[in-house]
Amino acid sequence: MRVALAAVAALTLAAATALTAGTAQAFEVTGGSVGLSYSAFADDTDFNRIGLEGSLELGFNRNFGLQLDAGYDNFDISGLDSNTLGLHGIYHMNDVTYFGAFYTREDVAGFDLDIPGVEAGPEAMHWEFEGYIADIDSDVGGGTMGGIKARYALAEGFGLSGSFDRAESGGDDLSRFAVRLDRDVSPNANLFLEVGSAKVDVGGMSDSEPFVGLGGKIAFGAERGATFEQRGFTRLIPGL
Repeated sequence: MRVALAAVAALTLAAATALTAGTAQAFEVTGGSVGLSYSAFADDTDFNRIGLEGSLELGFNRNFGLQLDAGYDNFDISGLDSNTLGLHGIYHMNDVTYFGAFYTREDVAGFDLDIPGVEAGPEAMHWEFEGYIADIDSDVGGGTMGGIKARYALAEGFGLSGSFDRAESGGDDLSRFAVRLDRDVSPNANLFLEVGSAKVDVGGMSDSEPFVGLGGKIAFGAERGATFEQRGFTRLIPGL
């Protein structure tokens, strides 16, 4: 956790230094997005999640920026909800390679989670990659989480993605695998449909369930909106 927090502090300090280096260096809004999503277990759609999230990215120069996140998730059958606030310090090494350090504060039904981590997102030809690793520090214990996503750009504005995420704490873990088909329906709007499987291993018992999801995102500014996806524990859970 100390390494991830140090990385966040270092990137934030570097961005602040870039901001104050001279009168020509001023921050600007470089991109952002607003998204809505729905997911449910295929066998029982009463177990579902509705998520609303938004991100805003500020650029200090062509290399350094900050991304601010806010999100809300509601789980239907349990009545639980979660709220997240996040901050990313971002370094754009060039137009196709970028690194970040992030910190997310998540409130789940009155329990607080602190999630610091590091992330990266290289691009190559028609491919876009994104990966992260993080610590989880909560009121009831700690753990780790991480994930990777790859998207291939198809013709006619379509894209095909595969992702895997996993969170672990004290020998118990939650993992999520999904395949997503998305399409740009306008220059700044994208819709998606996904299918996947969520697996839980708790107390020596294991169970996995298929799920389906759909949603959309409106982006502004840079082509991808904000550089990185939001980070949070409840984003791994299709429904409760």
